[in-house]
Formats: sequence, C-alpha cells, structure tokens
Amino acid sequence: MIRPAAGPRRARLILPGLYLLLALYVWIDFATAARDGLANVGLFLVTPPVAALGLLIDWMTGSTSFSLLPGGFGYLANHAIYYVLAVAVTAGLLFLLGRKIDRRPG
Repeated sequence: MIRPAAGPRRARLILPGLYLLLALYVWIDFATAARDGLANVGLFLVTPPVAALGLLIDWMTGSTSFSLLPGGFGYLANHAIYYVLAVAVTAGLLFLLGRKIDRRPG
C-alpha cells in the first residue's frame, strides 16, 4: 500500500493562531460593549484553563471576587492585564497541543 507523503505539520501554529484571532475578536467586542456585570463573561469563556484555575483558587480561599482579576488600574486596564496573560497561557497550551499533534506518526 502506498501512503502519500506527509505534508508539513502546522497544528502548532494553526491552533494558537486561530485562537488568537478569536481572542482579539472577543476583546474588541468586550471593549466596545456596555460596562455591565456580564460584559466580562466572554473574556473568561475564551480563557478556560486560566478561568478554571481562578475559580478553583476562589473556591479554596472562599473569595467572593475573582482573584486573578487585578484591581486599581481602571476597568479596561484591569481586564486587559488579566486577558493578555490568560490568552498567552491558553495560546501556549494550544501550541503545546499542536506540537503533540504534529509529532504523531502517520
């Protein structure tokens, strides 16, 4: 049986690249939305590993506010600090997942 030659494996670039496009869209949507109590839900939904860690920390400490969201810099800056770091971590995890996919035999 003849197998086609394996092409370039690019999941390590495609996965985080597509994620970063989604994250940019969500940030623009957040930054232009009304500043109500639910505007930041999209930010947390797009960064599930970091948001889950933050919720776990809050649950363990009994905190009633999200511990990973800084304070004192203003509404947009507080969210931007959390979001940039959380997106970087999530994109890094997707890069590692893509690298593992790229290394699969076949």
